[in-house]
Amino acid sequence: VPLSGFFNQVRLRGGYADYRHNEIEDTGEIASTFRTSGGEGRAELVQAEKGGWGGTSRVQYFQRKVGIDGEEKFLPNSKQRQTGLFTMQSLVRGPLRLEGGVRVEFSKLDANADADLGTPAMDRDFTTVSRSAGVAYEVSPGWRAGLTLSRSARAPSIDELFANGPHAGTQAFEVGNPDLDPEKSVGVEASIRKHSGPLKLTATAYYNR
Repeated sequence: VPLSGFFNQVRLRGGYADYRHNEIEDTGEIASTFRTSGGEGRAELVQAEKGGWGGTSRVQYFQRKVGIDGEEKFLPNSKQRQTGLFTMQSLVRGPLRLEGGVRVEFSKLDANADADLGTPAMDRDFTTVSRSAGVAYEVSPGWRAGLTLSRSARAPSIDELFANGPHAGTQAFEVGNPDLDPEKSVGVEASIRKHSGPLKLTATAYYNR
């Protein structure tokens, strides 16, 4: 949708899925049923570029429910809800380009009590922040050098928190840990690029932890 003023465009996107499949024994009987349902919606605001400054901001909501019945049940009935706020900004000044981004995510995950698995009702809440910053400079015509720093965080998934049973798909007995903390990583990347006519050359060095 086109706009005027500080923002020149708004983008809306959404989707919903309701999935089910049955594991059938050689006798034709249903041994297990797996069910997943959920949806995602997002809205993006694209800024009008002014004086070399531009960017995009977004709000996103995600929800998922998981249920398993039968012999291969390794996870209690669980639900995940996630809201994310994100912005990416860039500034161009001649041969210099600066970029920065921040994402804040609020996650709520809960599982019902399940006597078959021997697990109590559980719930966890997480707030994670991810951010990055980068700079690129055209050192000479056709040659551009860049450096990017990032720190990201990810909340545990339903399986990682609440699983407690044999999973035939992975041929493993999966045991979740409801006390897990968010997974965090830091990274740095340096690159140099050459673009001249049909010639394109990129060299990159990076470190992640």
